[in-house]
Amino acid sequence: MKVAALRTLVFDKLTSGRFLRNSSLLMLANLIVMGLAIIRTPTMTWLLPKEAVGMIGAVSAWIAFVQLLSLPGMDTASYHYLAKRQYWAFGVNLSYRLRWSLLSTLALLLGAGYWYSPGSVNLAWMFVIAGLSFPITICLTAAGGVLCGLERFTALFWYRLGESITDFAGFLPLLLLASSTHPAALFYGANQVATAIMMIGVSWWLWRQLRTQGPPPPPGEVQTMVGYGRHMTAISGLSVGQAQFDSLLVTLFLPLTIVADYLIATVVSNQFKTLWGVYTSVRYPVFMRMTTARRRRQFLYEGALICLGFVGAGVVGFWVIAAIIPWLLPPSYAASIPYIGWLIPAFLLMLPGAYAEMYFRTEQDQRRQYIMRIVALVVSVVVSLVLAPRWGIMGIIAGRLAASAAFSLLGIWLFLRFPTAGGAHTVESNLETT
Repeated sequence: MKVAALRTLVFDKLTSGRFLRNSSLLMLANLIVMGLAIIRTPTMTWLLPKEAVGMIGAVSAWIAFVQLLSLPGMDTASYHYLAKRQYWAFGVNLSYRLRWSLLSTLALLLGAGYWYSPGSVNLAWMFVIAGLSFPITICLTAAGGVLCGLERFTALFWYRLGESITDFAGFLPLLLLASSTHPAALFYGANQVATAIMMIGVSWWLWRQLRTQGPPPPPGEVQTMVGYGRHMTAISGLSVGQAQFDSLLVTLFLPLTIVADYLIATVVSNQFKTLWGVYTSVRYPVFMRMTTARRRRQFLYEGALICLGFVGAGVVGFWVIAAIIPWLLPPSYAASIPYIGWLIPAFLLMLPGAYAEMYFRTEQDQRRQYIMRIVALVVSVVVSLVLAPRWGIMGIIAGRLAASAAFSLLGIWLFLRFPTAGGAHTVESNLETT
C-alpha cells in the first residue's frame, strides 16, 4: 500500500462515525471524571490534614506493588480474549484473581503491623482497611476491561462515572464526624465500602450475562490464557516498578507532607494516562481483528499522529493546571506544581514506547515486552538511587524521566528492527468497521 493511501486510510479510521462516537463517549466520561476530580482533590486537601493526604499517597504507592501478588495480568489476558469474543475468559479471570488476592491481603496486613510497631497507628489502620477490602475492590476492576473488550462503550461510560462517584463517599463521615481522631482512615474506609458495593454489583451482572454466551473454551485454552496472564503479571510487575519506584522512594525517605505534594502531582499526570486509556479502549479491539501486516502499518502512522496530539495536550494542560492549582488547593500545596511540570514530560517521553508495547501485546509477544520493561526498570532504579542522595526528590524524578526515555527508544528500535513480532497472527474480520 502506498504511503499516501495509507495516510488516507488512517485518517478515515480516526474520523469514522463509530470511532468518533465511541471515543467521544469515553472522552465525555473522562471530562466528567476530571471535573469531579477537580472538586474532590481540593476538597480533600481542605478537609484533611496534609499528613493524612500523605498517608493516602503512601497506601496507594504500596498497593501498586502488593497487587502483583493477585495476578493482575489476568485482567489483561481476559480483555485480550474477550476482544476475540471468547466470553468464558471473564469467569476464569474472576476465579484466579479472587483466590490469589488473599496473598495481597496478607501482605497489606503485614504492612499494617510494620507501621504499627513504630507508633504510626493511623497509617496502620489504613493498611488494615486496604487489606480487608482488597479482594472486592482491586480484584474486581476487570469489569472495566470486559466492557472495553466487548466494545460496550455506553455501559463503560456509566462504569467510569460510578468509579469516580464512589470516591466521594468518604466526605460524608468526615462531615458528620468532624472531630474524628482518625480522619484519613475514616475517609479511606468509606470510599472502599462504596467501591466494593459497586464492583460486586457490576461483576455479578457481567458474570450472569457472559457465562451462557458463546461456546466453552477449547481443550487447553484455559491454561493458555492463565499462562498468558502470568506473563502479563510479570510484565505488569516490571511496569509498576518503572512507574511507581519513584513514589515508593518518596514514601520511604521523605516526610508525609512531601508525599502529599507528590500525590497531587501524580493525580494530575495520571489524567493524561486516562486519556491514553480512552484511545486504547476504542482501538485495541479493532487492532486485534487486523492482519499482522496491516496492523503494523496502522500502528506506524496512527501512532505518530496520536503522539503529536498528546504533546500538544501536555503543553497546554500544564499551563492550565499551573494556573488553577493556586486557586483550588491550600497554599501549602504550591510545591506540587514543579513536580507536575516534570511528571507530564515523563509521561510524554514514555508514550512512543507504550505504543510499541501495545503492538507487541496484540501479537502476544511477551519477549519484547519483557525486554522493554526490564531495561526501563533497571534505568529507573539505578538513576534514582545514584542521584537521590545528591539531588533529593529531583534525583528520584530524574530516574523516572530516564526510564521513560529508555523505554521509548528501545520500543521504537524493536518495532522498526523486527518487522513482525512472531506472535499470534489474527485474521482480518468483516466485523472491522472502524
